[in-house]
Amino acid sequence: MRVPVVAVAFASLFACSPAPRSGDTTDDAAPPLPIDAPECTHDTDCPAGHICTADHCVLGCNTDHECGAGRSCCDHACIPTDGDPANCGGCGITCGSGGACCTGTCSTLDTLADCGACGNACGSGDFCDGSACQTPTFPSFCANAQVYEVFDGQSADINAAALMTSTISENCSPSTMITTTNITNAAMFDQTTGQPLGGNGVTYVLTGGPEADKAVKYFETTAALTHVYFAEPSSSTFAWMARGSATPVATLAASSCSAHADQFVVELVTDPATGTLSLIGYGICTGAGTFGAAYYYANVMLPNAMMFPDSWYVVSWADTTNDGVAGNGDTFTVLAHGM
Repeated sequence: MRVPVVAVAFASLFACSPAPRSGDTTDDAAPPLPIDAPECTHDTDCPAGHICTADHCVLGCNTDHECGAGRSCCDHACIPTDGDPANCGGCGITCGSGGACCTGTCSTLDTLADCGACGNACGSGDFCDGSACQTPTFPSFCANAQVYEVFDGQSADINAAALMTSTISENCSPSTMITTTNITNAAMFDQTTGQPLGGNGVTYVLTGGPEADKAVKYFETTAALTHVYFAEPSSSTFAWMARGSATPVATLAASSCSAHADQFVVELVTDPATGTLSLIGYGICTGAGTFGAAYYYANVMLPNAMMFPDSWYVVSWADTTNDGVAGNGDTFTVLAHGM
């Protein structure tokens, strides 16, 4: 019989796979963690910008240092307080309507450092019109929306200021606001130095020389910001001096000065301390020359601004009509100009 042989072979097959005993494992892997094991127990167990809540890492913070540079922890959330107008420089510090947050400081975007956008800085001598940097040349005169017509108390200068601003509304945007003020207005001028305090987006119209107008004196003498300035090289000579070289760009003999002949300057200058733009115009020796500067600006320069790309012009006036007042028919000759 062959039956016993078959039985032995079948039994040997099972002998090769003994049943596992208690404590044995089927491979070398570590036992799995319990399904309720905590992901974290402290905030330090979580990556940056996360905190440990209910044993799990979630987005959030408890202190500023958990958020990284330029961010603060506001109500357990990391906020970019260097650029958030609702949390500018700190939690809950708002910049107000139209304000922007520039590197953690609220800005109106009309400053020389932040003109139209954060970090858009204007160059030396430029001004900010509230949205863009402008070079103080006559094609850009109308950029500012607020113009102040300034009276210095001298009747000839008052008439000149009125004329100089009379055509601004015709040649500039209809939205340009023209306001009359006095040199004695402490809100508009530093009463000690004469410095204009208008700020960015503002233009002052100043007529009268440095002896009569303290604001013009501030620009020409105190702050030395104008490119040309009035001087008397001798008792018989008047001159317009170049700032850098201190040499005359034009001169006029005192004996040639009268109510029918004069020289005048028309100049744009920006105060870098306040951003105020000023339009200056006055005669070298007479009130008639100052009125001539106003007439020339209002009737020649402003209507043809693109033909006057520099920031200053010295002009000779001759009363060809012999009526003692600058006007149509008189002779105007540009003697010098520049940036």
